[in-house]
Amino acid sequence: MDNQQIARIDRYTCKFENSVMEDQFMSGEWSRLKKALNFGFAFISLVMFLDFFEAYQRMGGFKSIQLGFLVILGLIAFFYSRTETFKSKYFSTYLTALFCGIHTFMMIQGFTGEEAMDVKESLSSMPTVFMFIGILFPLNFINTLICLLYLIITVVPMLPFSELDPAMLIFSIPIPVILLVWNKYRTEYNNRLNFAKTVSIDQTKNLMQKTLKRYFGDVLSDKMLKEDGSISGENKWVTLSFTDISSYSTIIEHMSPKVAVEFLNEYFTAMHDVIEEHGGHILNYIGDCMMVVFGAPEEMDNHENQAIKCAIKMREKLVEMNTKWDESELSRYWSNHGIEKITARTGIHTGSIIAGNIGSERMLQYSAIGDVVNVASRLEQANKEFGTDIAFSKEIYTALTKELNSAAKSEGSINLKGRDGETQVYSI
Repeated sequence: MDNQQIARIDRYTCKFENSVMEDQFMSGEWSRLKKALNFGFAFISLVMFLDFFEAYQRMGGFKSIQLGFLVILGLIAFFYSRTETFKSKYFSTYLTALFCGIHTFMMIQGFTGEEAMDVKESLSSMPTVFMFIGILFPLNFINTLICLLYLIITVVPMLPFSELDPAMLIFSIPIPVILLVWNKYRTEYNNRLNFAKTVSIDQTKNLMQKTLKRYFGDVLSDKMLKEDGSISGENKWVTLSFTDISSYSTIIEHMSPKVAVEFLNEYFTAMHDVIEEHGGHILNYIGDCMMVVFGAPEEMDNHENQAIKCAIKMREKLVEMNTKWDESELSRYWSNHGIEKITARTGIHTGSIIAGNIGSERMLQYSAIGDVVNVASRLEQANKEFGTDIAFSKEIYTALTKELNSAAKSEGSINLKGRDGETQVYSI
């Protein structure tokens, strides 16, 4: 069911055809009106009590019909106060019953009182009563009609038509009723249209946020929305890592595209959970390689240590995944080519980068540029030479905690392409 069907409004009742949508609208109306309605309920209860007390003093006791009305009013009040859900769904119905009940009581009081009811005076006040019901009283369209019809049915039969001016009758009842019914209908209809538009906008916004988070992660998507999609370049001291699957080409050589994508998605999903757990942000997927930053777009303390802990956890997670793959058909794609298990290589370096939206005006990507990126990438490749799976620079080593520092070991020096002098390489 699409949004247009869900938001469809019945032209006769002025209610949403979808019951869930209608309940949401009424809940919103209740949230907006409940303070005023609760106050009104308390005020009316006080007035009714005083009126009954006065009637008791004047008449010498309650008549059975008055007592019955009091019982009904009490029951309505009892159910009205039971639950928040009840009130949010049925407050308009409750107000309708309350209005009709009070009107009935006032009619009884008028007929049984010592003074006769002044018909002309009552008739002249009808437009004010109609206006109260149609505009000020927070009823929905159907309940407004019920109140108006009830008022007309109880009042019109008592009118001495032969003694009344026809113009007075027309301007006291038909014209006010027609105008107020039309006004109420349009107001109610437009209120629901505006509500439906608001819901649609909220749904679109939520979908956009969900989509952005799926492609860019929670932190970056929130930053993009906050800054209207424009993230200017900024200098940041961060830690970068590159993680690549070993022998990737051989692994997927005989896989169908569908299986290859499923394999990569399963691997990336598991690694993403670990990276997110350690505060990392995936900048890019390059085939089977992940470029991850720690310390951007949000600042992070001890990002060097978090990057190392993340790499160790990813290695452990890959061991778990290999156990699972050994029991599935996937393992045959690489076991038949002499690969016993899936392994990965990670290179880690820290330093200053420029981070921000990079690309054309029509297509941007949050990325990082600087020497740190090149060194981390070269260190990932250096794992092949040293026979390691996690290689990192001296800058990382010196920033490690005592526990991680003692677990690390020096693998020697290497000349990295694009960098003068030798780079000390450490593993863990």
